[in-house]
Amino acid sequence: MTTRRNFIAGAAATAATAALAACGSSNAATQPTADDSSPVTLRFAWWGNDIRNKNTAAVIAAYMKLHPNVTITGEPGEWATYWDKLSTQIAGNNAPDIIQMDEQYIRDYSKKGVLADLSKLPIDTSKFAKGLVATGTIENKVTALCAGVNALSIVANPDLFTKAGVAIPDDKTWTWESAMATSAELSTKLGSGYYGMSGTLFGDSTARAWMFQHGKSLFTDTGFGWEPADMQSLLELMQKYQSAKAIPSAAENAENYSKALAQQMFGVGKVAMVLTWSNQIAAQEKAVGKDCKILRLPSMDGTAKGANLWYKSGQFQSITAKSKNQVAAAKFLDYYFNNMDAGKVMLAERGLPPNTEILAAIKSSLGASDQKAATYMNDIAGEVRDAPVPPPPGASTFQAIMERYVEDVQFGRKAADAAAKGLYDEAKAQIKS
Repeated sequence: MTTRRNFIAGAAATAATAALAACGSSNAATQPTADDSSPVTLRFAWWGNDIRNKNTAAVIAAYMKLHPNVTITGEPGEWATYWDKLSTQIAGNNAPDIIQMDEQYIRDYSKKGVLADLSKLPIDTSKFAKGLVATGTIENKVTALCAGVNALSIVANPDLFTKAGVAIPDDKTWTWESAMATSAELSTKLGSGYYGMSGTLFGDSTARAWMFQHGKSLFTDTGFGWEPADMQSLLELMQKYQSAKAIPSAAENAENYSKALAQQMFGVGKVAMVLTWSNQIAAQEKAVGKDCKILRLPSMDGTAKGANLWYKSGQFQSITAKSKNQVAAAKFLDYYFNNMDAGKVMLAERGLPPNTEILAAIKSSLGASDQKAATYMNDIAGEVRDAPVPPPPGASTFQAIMERYVEDVQFGRKAADAAAKGLYDEAKAQIKS
C-alpha cells in the first residue's frame, strides 16, 4: 500500500522489489553495450492525436540531434487500426523496436514473448512514483513502463451547483448513497433535462473501484476476482440512481454514449458531474467551457482512503524482444522518461510524467487544467492502494460486454442478477489462459 508522500516533489520512489526499482542501473552491466558511434536505426510506433504526434516527433528529433548516429523513424497511428497492424507486423517478424502498449494487452504480449524485459536494459526508473513499475511487470519481468499516470475521478461543473443552490460535496467523506442524494437534488433543482451525475458512472472503471471497495478485484492474473453477486450489487446501485433520477434515463444514456465528448451531456452543460480519468480534465473543461473541479470517487465507508483509488498507467512504452537494437532503444527510452527537455516537450498529453522530478519541474508549465490534475494526484498520494495487476489475455473485450449488459439493465431488458451472471459468463469465456 502506498504510504503518504508528495507525488510531485517526493524523493526517489521505490518499486515493488529492488530488482524492479531501477531498470538497468545494475542489470545493464550484463547486457551488450551499444556503440555510440555506430549507425543505429530504430522504429517507434504509437497511437494518438495530432498533439501527441507533434510532441513525440519533437522528442525524437531532439534525441537524434544529441546522437547523430541514431535514426529513429516514428510510426504514428490511430487506436482503431493500431493493434491489427501491430499483430500483422509481429507475425511477419517486422515489428517496430519500440511500441506504445496498453494495459489490456501487456499480459497477452508478454506471455507470447513479444516484449523484452526492460529490467535488463539501461532505463533508470528510480525516480518513478511508487508502484508504477509494477503496473507493467509480468511474472517478475518489466515488459512495459508507464508513459503517463492518472487516477479515476469525478469532474464537477461548479456553475451548475451554484445554479441549483447545492453545495459541492466533500469528496473525502461522501458515500455512494450521499452522492446519489446530491445528484438527485441537482436533477430536481436544475429542472427537466438536467441531471446531477452522468450515466457513464456505471462502467468498467467504476466496476474496478467497486470491487476494490468490497475487498475484491475486477481482474486477477488469470481471470476474475469477483462473483456475479458482486457485480449484481453495482447494477442494483445503478438502478437506485435511475429511480432517484440522479442519472439520465436509459434512452438519454444510450444516445450520450454515441456522441463526441463536446456533445455529451456534461459537455453541453446538462449534467453536473461526470466520471473521468484525471488526465482528461483539460478535455472536459474545454468541452463544457467552464472551470471545473476534480473530486475523488465516493466510497462505501465515507473515508478518502475507502475510495480505494490507484495510480493508473495511461499508456506504456515497450521494446520488442526481437529488436536487434534493444540497448539503443532503451537509451532512447531513458531519455524519453528522464530527460528534463523531453519532459518539457511532452508535458501531460499522455498523462502526468511518471518521473516525479520531471513532474515537479514542469508543473508550472502545464496548463491550468493539467495543474489541477497534478494537484489531485498529489492530494490522493497518501490514500492510493496498490495498482491492479494487468488484466489477463482476452480481457480487452470486457468493457464492451459490460456496456451492453449495463444498457440491458437500464432499459429493463434484464434484471440485475441475470445481467451480472450473463456478464460474468460471457466475459469469462473470452479470457485466455
